[in-house]
Amino acid sequence: MYWFLLWRENKLSLAEILAIFPTWKIAFLNKSILILDNLEEKEILEKASFLWWTIKIIKIEKLNSFDEFKDKILEIAEKKDWKFNYWLSVYPENLNLKSILNSLKKYLVSNSISSRFINKDFKNPSSAQIIWEKLISKGTDFCLASSWNNNFLWITIWVQDIESYSKRDYDKQRDMQVWMLPPKLSQMMINLSKKTGVDNTIYDPFCWLWTILIEAFLMWYKNIYWSDLSEKMVETTIDNLKNYFEKSINSNELQSKVFKLNAKFINESEVFKEENKDFSIVTEWYLWEVMTKKNISIDRIKKQRESISKIYEWFFTWLKNINFSWNIVICFPFWEIDWKYFYFEEIYDIIEKYCIVWKLLPDEIDVKTTKVWSLLYKRDNQLVGREIFKLRIKKWKISE
Repeated sequence: MYWFLLWRENKLSLAEILAIFPTWKIAFLNKSILILDNLEEKEILEKASFLWWTIKIIKIEKLNSFDEFKDKILEIAEKKDWKFNYWLSVYPENLNLKSILNSLKKYLVSNSISSRFINKDFKNPSSAQIIWEKLISKGTDFCLASSWNNNFLWITIWVQDIESYSKRDYDKQRDMQVWMLPPKLSQMMINLSKKTGVDNTIYDPFCWLWTILIEAFLMWYKNIYWSDLSEKMVETTIDNLKNYFEKSINSNELQSKVFKLNAKFINESEVFKEENKDFSIVTEWYLWEVMTKKNISIDRIKKQRESISKIYEWFFTWLKNINFSWNIVICFPFWEIDWKYFYFEEIYDIIEKYCIVWKLLPDEIDVKTTKVWSLLYKRDNQLVGREIFKLRIKKWKISE
């Protein structure tokens, strides 16, 4: 069994993991932990780099006693050619970590093992600390868990590389009047769009600052297209991609196209002239004006909703007219005023008219989405959040 430590946005974590591992079998689930059975470690490690909303992944071995735990650690330590440095985390965190660490160290010393635990102030380590100490490659990040009236040794096999996401987010050219889709959310949306493997075609008709595009490149997609109404955004996207590729991967190996296009007339897109076996639109359009607590109001929100809805009415109309039959993963805005959420209600009518909504979390698990089967993402200090949908255009009768 394998334990996935979920991010604070646990519903997004869960939706992404279940999309990446379609043969999942849940052994345990709460707000911070998902344990899956019938997965192979090789498959997990191959796909783990595509998970943003998972903090770390841990292999579970059942223990009969604390002595067996110490014997397991000793067995691992004896195979190392260097001084045995390790982290130890405990779950739940109210277990006496200091006592456990001291007991384990004495046991290793008694067996002639030179060792050092690196827990600062006898606390569980953070993901950043684990990465810095390179403990995953060394296989020396351990967890001792007590649950279900049993004890388990949990060995970390993967941890999220937080720095890489921050770097590619903040290295971009930015326009602070434009909302920027976070890399982690872009990656999750791409994961949700998948139907088969990694050979899909990705098209972003509202490209803005390229975030979805670079995440698709890094996830090995080779057929990637993007367009935008703004000439400035097209140029900035191209510059950002060139700058990024100079530092990372060979862009010549990737088949990609960028062009200027008003998404209201998406039927004119060059993308639809290509024949693709598996195709996905993954996108987020403009979240409209950047609002502050001083100027946000229900009237301003209503005006913006009316303006945005007209564009989306055209967008979905043309997708219907060209019989677009693949997945659409898309974000729409919602707003917060005085701790109350105000939703983009006009888009609900448009979706009902043109689309089938895919459930992002299966009925088999007791975790609720919104009433319209969407998932929400909003940082605590933001007034505008994102509502995420996975859609399919309805099939229309000829008479319609």
